[in-house]
Amino acid sequence: MSPAAAFFEDIWVMVNDGVYEPAEDTFMLCANLETTPDDTVLELGTGCGLVAIVAARTGAKVIATDQSPLAIQNAKSNVAFHNLQNQIEIRQGSFFDPIKPDEQFSLIAFNPPYLPGTTKDPAFDPTWSGGTEGREVTENFLSQCSKYLLPTGRLLLIQSTLSDPKKTRAHLEQRYHTVQIKAEKAFFFERLLLFEAQNPINTSKLKKL
Repeated sequence: MSPAAAFFEDIWVMVNDGVYEPAEDTFMLCANLETTPDDTVLELGTGCGLVAIVAARTGAKVIATDQSPLAIQNAKSNVAFHNLQNQIEIRQGSFFDPIKPDEQFSLIAFNPPYLPGTTKDPAFDPTWSGGTEGREVTENFLSQCSKYLLPTGRLLLIQSTLSDPKKTRAHLEQRYHTVQIKAEKAFFFERLLLFEAQNPINTSKLKKL
């Protein structure tokens, strides 16, 4: 198959076969990054690298990760096309595995696989399946992310009403001083929500999900 193309405002990226093609969830995240040259950004699950490129275009320094070798290759190609190699570092690995214990960020952005689905489903695709209830990837992320945020940091997380976002909100409200739904978009079968949480609380005594 020939590569697809995706656009956000004036930014063009190539999307190779086997890599998640940017859609409304990706564009919602891109439109609400609000990064500046002072930001240090971590994007998990970068896919083709569009979100990382949007952040870097504002001057932010970005580390972008993905566990898929196909995505890593795709993201590196797009970063090079936009000549942003000095601002975006691409690392391969799952969740926070590629991140050093002492690395912290002013923004962590994640558009996880959030739809219910398992490997038994005929249409299963790891780029969208978040486990039986659609929460497996999200809960893994939430259990770790606060320790990689600066004390004044914030996170942006995409969720779907098909995967119980009330659980996500409850978790965030226990662990961050400020939590809000930054943006949302309705479809005929679901609503997409973009959660923003700021200023992590010391959570050493709180239960994990």
